[in-house]
Amino acid sequence: MRPPTPATVPATAWGAPAPPGREPRGLFPVVYRVSNVLLFAALPVVLTLVILSAGYVRGPFLYDFKGGLYGAGHDIAHGQNPYRAAYLERQAALKRAGHAPQTVISVPVYPAPALVAAVPFGLLPYAVAAVLFSLLSVGALLGGLRLAGVRDWRCYGLAFISWPVVHGLMLGAMTPLLVLGTAAAWRYRDRLWPPAIAIAALIAAKLFPWPLAIWLLVTRRARAFALMVVLALTVTFGAWAAIGFAGLADYPRMLDNLSYVSEGVGVSTVAGLVALGLPAGAAKAVALALAALVVGAAWRLSRRPDGGRRAFGLIVVSALVASPMVWPHYFALLFVPIALASPGLSPLWFVPLLAYLAPDAQTTGRPWAIALYLAIAAVPLFRLCARRPLPSERVVTSPAT
Repeated sequence: MRPPTPATVPATAWGAPAPPGREPRGLFPVVYRVSNVLLFAALPVVLTLVILSAGYVRGPFLYDFKGGLYGAGHDIAHGQNPYRAAYLERQAALKRAGHAPQTVISVPVYPAPALVAAVPFGLLPYAVAAVLFSLLSVGALLGGLRLAGVRDWRCYGLAFISWPVVHGLMLGAMTPLLVLGTAAAWRYRDRLWPPAIAIAALIAAKLFPWPLAIWLLVTRRARAFALMVVLALTVTFGAWAAIGFAGLADYPRMLDNLSYVSEGVGVSTVAGLVALGLPAGAAKAVALALAALVVGAAWRLSRRPDGGRRAFGLIVVSALVASPMVWPHYFALLFVPIALASPGLSPLWFVPLLAYLAPDAQTTGRPWAIALYLAIAAVPLFRLCARRPLPSERVVTSPAT
């Protein structure tokens, strides 16, 4: 007699097959299926619609998108310099003088490729552009989880009700697009062009995912690394040339001012160390050293039979560890290493929900809140480093409802 196919095997609470002869009977299957639909489908859909609708009706709607990408795209379309280096210089000067600078900043700070890519949005009325960007963000997150190997539909629901994702959708952040690009680099890792294109686009758009370039070297993808470097430089140079190299000379100083103003209010390793009294320069050095340790662990684990998933997941975590500026929505990227460590539903998928203990946009230097986010990142890191084998990428999902 042939064994039942995965679609016909009853599932336990975490999606694993129930023991033979133990199929739930009576009222339990109905309650189980209804609770699954309510928690993992209805709640995420309602929460996403309520958040986006409230922002659209009451404002501000996609605050980061409006001041960052949309405003820059509009300026470029009208032949203007999209950058506001003088504004950031003033805020940094206020902090140096002992005053309180503005830390809720919504001005274009992305590299030129991201701003040039936003020009089509800048040509549209803001309401239309914002709705389109929201739909793009939702689609990017769904596609990213799919490319990362997630097949259990309940995992998608948990991702969408987590604070990092909710926060990113509220702001109109680029993070869902980063999730898609990161997952694409993993999904097509055995080819030459796709991972090179994906990683080049990530670095050219946001800079902080640069450890993914090291992953190409760690896993001996030298050709893909070389191609990625050429693509990243070409796209960056071409985008800046398209805007007449506006802001290029001031860009390093602008990023330095942004980091100086914001480094103490985010949820980065640097912010945590600064909150504990370490000077900013020393905190950045420690963060880079910790990230180097994570990269070293990735290199070592990549030699294991199941080391590919472990190494890539650790490299993603190292990008969050190394960056001097990390906001809560950045932690949506953790769903990629979580998916690699656990393609099906498991307790690991609930860990990002702990961010609701500190559902803030900025921590204003509270060590406990920063420690909470760093602990959230540490959980998938430790799971990827553990000797326990990772589950198969082919998982049994919950029964059809």
